[in-house]
Amino acid sequence: MRLSRRLDPDPWWHGFFSYLASGPPGPRLRQLLALSRAGVVRFLGPRVTVETDEERGLFRAESAALPGEWTETRALVEARIPEPTLELTRSPLLRALYEEGSRTTAGGLLVVDPVDGRIVEHDGRPHPRRFALGPHTTTRAGSGFTRPRTGGIAFGQNDVTARAVLTLLRERACRPPAPLSV
Repeated sequence: MRLSRRLDPDPWWHGFFSYLASGPPGPRLRQLLALSRAGVVRFLGPRVTVETDEERGLFRAESAALPGEWTETRALVEARIPEPTLELTRSPLLRALYEEGSRTTAGGLLVVDPVDGRIVEHDGRPHPRRFALGPHTTTRAGSGFTRPRTGGIAFGQNDVTARAVLTLLRERACRPPAPLSV
């Protein structure tokens, strides 16, 4: 039995899995390691604090892993995986979904109907024309980094949602036009 089937895939599990298994492919990791060894890239570690020195045009960063040791640089790449939260998102699209009544979990995931991926409204009913897929929904697949031709769970979910969207579009296109009122 797969580990993902034994555990409830809550936001903590998704973050833990992403921490352990996400990242660039092998060749890119080797390039990044080479840049680190050459002193071009420096990894800071967990719980990073960043300050800006506007006068000198620098970032000044410190990690809790090495208290008191600062790194100064002109470029900073921030590469953490943020917690999902529809309530606090800066995305105008996701913010509008939340404000218009889409349901979320206590952990911030967008609630979608597991049957076809329709976004669930506050009243518990799936929206007739809104669909969502991905890791920040309640139907996210437990298998990360699915590759083509592997029959991954995410591909099956995407296929079901695509069929539902195509059916909706076909039904709308086949409706007779509304009568004109004079």
